Amino acid sequence: MKVLALFDRAGKIHALFHPSTEADAPQLRFHPERGRRAEMLDVPVEFHHLKPGQLHAALRVDLAGGKPRLAAQKKKPLTGRKKKQRKR
Repeated sequence: MKVLALFDRAGKIHALFHPSTEADAPQLRFHPERGRRAEMLDVPVEFHHLKPGQLHAALRVDLAGGKPRLAAQKKKPLTGRKKKQRKR
């Protein structure tokens, strides 16, 4: 499955578009603003079951190696904050 991804230099996805499979469907063309790119990318197989909104939240663009590819979001590190103690 392929999607057209609009993303920035950090790999953050700003929009995902699913191309139509119909022959006479209109074609989308983008002129991204400075610092953003639009590319047709393959969705990894383990994400094919997700709905479009879920794909957007679960993926990022990995720019390592010069060729962009979709990858799972990186897990956010714990901030180290402790839970507040409840008074008894």
